[in-house]
Amino acid sequence: MDTGPIEFATATQTLAGLRRGEFSSVELVRAYLDRIAAHPWVNAIVTLDADRALAEARLADEMRRAGGPTGPLHGLPITVKHDQKVRGVPSTYGSESLRDFIPEDDAEAVARLRSAGAIVFGRSNLPEFAADGQAYNALHGTTRNPWDRERTSGGSSGGSAAAVAAGMTALDLGSDMGGSIRIPAAWCGVHGLKPTWGVVPTQGGVPHPDDAEGADLTVPDVAVCGPLARGADDLDLALTVLTTPRDDRGGLRPYLPNAPFTAHRELRVLAWFDDPVTAVDPATLEVLHTACRALEGDGAHVRYGVLPPGGLDQLGELFELLFMADVGGGTGDAGFEELRRGIRQLRTESPMAGLHHRALGLTHREWLSLHRQRLMLLQGWQELFDEYDVVVTPTVMTTALPHDHSEPVWARHFELNGEHHPWRPALTRWCGAVGVLGLPAVSTPIGLDRHGLPVGMQVVAAGCHDRSAIAAARLISESVGGFTVPPLGGTPA
Repeated sequence: MDTGPIEFATATQTLAGLRRGEFSSVELVRAYLDRIAAHPWVNAIVTLDADRALAEARLADEMRRAGGPTGPLHGLPITVKHDQKVRGVPSTYGSESLRDFIPEDDAEAVARLRSAGAIVFGRSNLPEFAADGQAYNALHGTTRNPWDRERTSGGSSGGSAAAVAAGMTALDLGSDMGGSIRIPAAWCGVHGLKPTWGVVPTQGGVPHPDDAEGADLTVPDVAVCGPLARGADDLDLALTVLTTPRDDRGGLRPYLPNAPFTAHRELRVLAWFDDPVTAVDPATLEVLHTACRALEGDGAHVRYGVLPPGGLDQLGELFELLFMADVGGGTGDAGFEELRRGIRQLRTESPMAGLHHRALGLTHREWLSLHRQRLMLLQGWQELFDEYDVVVTPTVMTTALPHDHSEPVWARHFELNGEHHPWRPALTRWCGAVGVLGLPAVSTPIGLDRHGLPVGMQVVAAGCHDRSAIAAARLISESVGGFTVPPLGGTPA
């Protein structure tokens, strides 16, 4: 199959080309470096480790020619978001305070990718400390959306999604709590997986200066690491690697069953596009419904009009409380007091700031009560998945927004259909509702809206049924056409 320029092939196709000897790993590294250099305005990959990557690529090519053992990602150049430690490479978290931080070891997820043969050649951009819905910071600058440079690529894995969309990497490792993989994937027109909570190791993230001692030893509530790529098959491959313990570390491999369906006619879908809490941009809704009609035309069973347990109202509030409780719980005393002072000043101006202020003062009994609510809602969703294979939603209520770096973040609003909406929580509602339950979700590109901007569909499956979400995303891609190359322009004057 002709995939066009190799930089825009999926990672799975690229690996097949490497095995067939159509090109070398060295040629791939150089191709990605050339594309990054040709489109500096995207500013997605902001740190390069070119010399070491080329040396590793030469070694990978030599091993392949010699018939030596190769892993599932052997010789594949990849990038990693700047919030994960990468051995011997600046790992800044997007902050001037960490400009000179060079780890001596890899984050566990990065180490697993390397053990499978991947070559880390660069770091993708993010907001400082991953604390914004856009990828910009004083140290590395602003990442622009490859579809429209005046619009954001999203956040916090905005550099990850923009790089994949622009053909600058085959695969990127991002992170997600309330949509940090899925929203950028939707806005840049690529695939992004938020795995089931806990199945991919999160140990080894870049430490925040305010982190409490030993914070990196705990598994953060809601937070996950996951891949962004140009194809659903790439997500499946990356998931296998990321959930396979290294031989030298031991550990248990989670049970992630194969999808119970292989064809459109076997797929049972609940489409949840309407909720009393929020409106969805009509241009986005149009693309979502078109995708569902395409699915039905290929034989899938799609049902509308069923509101999942909790809806966006209860699930959204639960997400904000447990999310901020986790942030506060991992912060040292000085950082916690500074965080609480800032939110206290804003709580009367923003309903969400009020929720976050409440979250920072939760007693353990109150947290357990919220967790019980979560478990009861999760039980209700499980009953839903007895009837449907997946639930599909908008990944986000609208397409990529213009850059807005105004402060404070709480005050940011955007206009949609004549109404003003706050950036938070409006943009994270659909993703946060799923994230708080720990369910696996894929944002899959389903086409362009009437304004020529990518729309993503969130595909949600039962816990540990990540492969059902991925398999459904694959079938959706087959129905709608999948990844589309953005119309990259030249360098602005």
